[in-house]
Amino acid sequence: MKKNTLLFLLLTSLSFYGQSLTQRFHLDFENAQNGNGLPSEWIHWGNYHLDTDDKVFHSGNYSGRIVSDSTGSTFGSMAYRIPSKYRGSTVKLQGYIKTKDVTDGHAGLLLRLDGEGGPLHFDNMRDRGVIGSTDWKKYSISFPYPEETENIMVAGILVGKGTAWFDDFEVFVDGKNIQTLAEVEKKLSKAEMDTEFEKGSNFKLEQPTERQLKNLYTLGKIWGFVKYHHPEIAKGNINWDSELLRTISIIDSTDFENQVFSWLKKFEKPASEKQIEDVTKNVALEANTNWISSSDIESKDLKGLLHALREAPKEKINYHLKFAPNIGNPLFKNERSYKDMEWNDDGLKLIGLFRYWNMIEYFFPYKHLIDEDWNNVLKKSIPLFLKADDELGYKLAMLKLIREIQDTHGNMGRRDKVLIRFFGQNIAPIQVHFIQDKAVVVKTYPQLPPESKIKPGDVISKVNGIPITDLVKEKLAYTPGSNKTVQLSAVARKLLRTNENSLTLSIEDGNKVFDEEVLSVPYGEINFWDKDIPSHKELENNIGYIYPGSLKKGEIHDIMKTFIRKKGLIIDLRCYPSDFIVFSLGKYLMPRPTEFVKFTMGSLQQPGKFTFSDPLKVGEDNPDYFKGKVVILVNPSTISQSEYTTMALRVAPNAMVIGHTTAAADGNVTSIVLPGNIRTMISGIGVYYPDGTETQRIGIVPDLEIEPTITGIREGRDEVLEKAIQLIREE
Repeated sequence: MKKNTLLFLLLTSLSFYGQSLTQRFHLDFENAQNGNGLPSEWIHWGNYHLDTDDKVFHSGNYSGRIVSDSTGSTFGSMAYRIPSKYRGSTVKLQGYIKTKDVTDGHAGLLLRLDGEGGPLHFDNMRDRGVIGSTDWKKYSISFPYPEETENIMVAGILVGKGTAWFDDFEVFVDGKNIQTLAEVEKKLSKAEMDTEFEKGSNFKLEQPTERQLKNLYTLGKIWGFVKYHHPEIAKGNINWDSELLRTISIIDSTDFENQVFSWLKKFEKPASEKQIEDVTKNVALEANTNWISSSDIESKDLKGLLHALREAPKEKINYHLKFAPNIGNPLFKNERSYKDMEWNDDGLKLIGLFRYWNMIEYFFPYKHLIDEDWNNVLKKSIPLFLKADDELGYKLAMLKLIREIQDTHGNMGRRDKVLIRFFGQNIAPIQVHFIQDKAVVVKTYPQLPPESKIKPGDVISKVNGIPITDLVKEKLAYTPGSNKTVQLSAVARKLLRTNENSLTLSIEDGNKVFDEEVLSVPYGEINFWDKDIPSHKELENNIGYIYPGSLKKGEIHDIMKTFIRKKGLIIDLRCYPSDFIVFSLGKYLMPRPTEFVKFTMGSLQQPGKFTFSDPLKVGEDNPDYFKGKVVILVNPSTISQSEYTTMALRVAPNAMVIGHTTAAADGNVTSIVLPGNIRTMISGIGVYYPDGTETQRIGIVPDLEIEPTITGIREGRDEVLEKAIQLIREE
């Protein structure tokens, strides 16, 4: 009897213990309070109505529910944050979804892994989301689990219209439920334990002298060089931000170079040895460290120390940097965001400038394509950053710096409240493109009243009495882009932004000139990307049409089974593909594997050096490949993956590219975090044709250049698509 009693007590205690583990993270909505609102731990993203439902659930007594609204909002999401205190190689989210009348978007799970520098991995099931009305079904998302993950964000999301329910979320690390895992204490590096300047530098330089500016320029270059060459920094043994701030006052010294030498001498001087890795083959760009030997630095001791660092063996694992596996773009890590910085903190502003400048100097594959000498950019940026004494000033200085690299991937402020207000929180519900050097209305949105006289094809000559030419000049200063055409495409989206309730537009419609006051709407209510274009359709004369921006994951195989005998195929890449189709579509279009691209990648051993990869092939041996004409459509919306896809598919027999200038920002992106919690990106790998021809800043050059015309817009025609059809019709 005692044994049975003891066994009962043991099982009961284990049951309570297991229940406690299960409730560590409340992912099943069972801690809802009378079904009203979300449980306290859950975070509300977006503007849709979110609550718990005690009538519809998968198990237990409650589910989470998202209901779309009619205010023009675009999404709603319920999110839960799990601190990343675990170790493993993969992380997986699974959960149940039920939907009712979901249209114009999708419902899905969302999994995001965040590091100090922003998202490391993200998926919201956009390419395989749930639509229509469906019963409860289990879905999942999985990722590699990087060690630098700080938070695991799990969520349910609804985009578009309808209602979605979510229930029984579970998170697994290497197949084990996270509720049952023991937390792993993260061992802090010496760099992480140095938090002296986490809240600010207390450094202020009111009216810098020429000597101070010159010394800041030299200090910024040396600081960045040492950051990426010193083994102790690579090990995480030195907080290099903090060391700069402790030392920055030496810019006042008349013996500046010797002061720098003494500062660097404090750290263990590495022995001069051969590099660990051989990076002498297939060199695309050499590291430029000639400035060490130039007259810019006079101290022989300082020159010698820097030369020794350059030749020192480098760590294979670097605290601040790694390269993405199987891809090669740099992944910057352990960069402090100083999210609570004071905006007049000159020390942290200079950290931001020096950090970004040196990332570009050593790890931007297209630095050689920047128009202005990169050293001059640093020189002129220092006084601009020092003059910026508020949040807007600092962020505009950073935006101007980012613009200098001329990379369409490089941008910032899409969700930044200060920059949103600077460019305009509202917008007229009109889409504008520059066509034939004029600002032309190409689309109006439902928010524009029916009585409006404005229609597609109208030319806007003034906004609030200001000529378009003046507005373009003003906005170009803060608009990054790989070339002028792409910059103008981005400027077109800013022309009609405002903080007022309306804009007065001066319109030329081909017959008359008139002014019309247009009420503005919140900027976030306008979706510039077409969502209602089907992923594929059949056109006249036995022609197949594919729009990759709407593809479901894996759908391309079913499409090509239908289209394989068509006379022609049009692939409309004036969008961003929702599924990666380079190889899945390529195998249908190629009779044999064909080279289409090669890359340049940076080096940990010799920062600033880039080497070519071997060319990559697309396609496979396939005698039953598509033998009709293939026409690929492009324009400035063709960016990054779209450009890469175009490069691959154009090597198919009978393929040609038509349209006009693409975004000229090819390659995988690398995220950058800067003081003030500023986020930006760069093109992280160099993308070239097999013969070495560059794509960055040039774009994918069409075989046939065709641009829309004002007349075509007025007539409601897609002239590029029409030309594609004509080309396929021709024998």
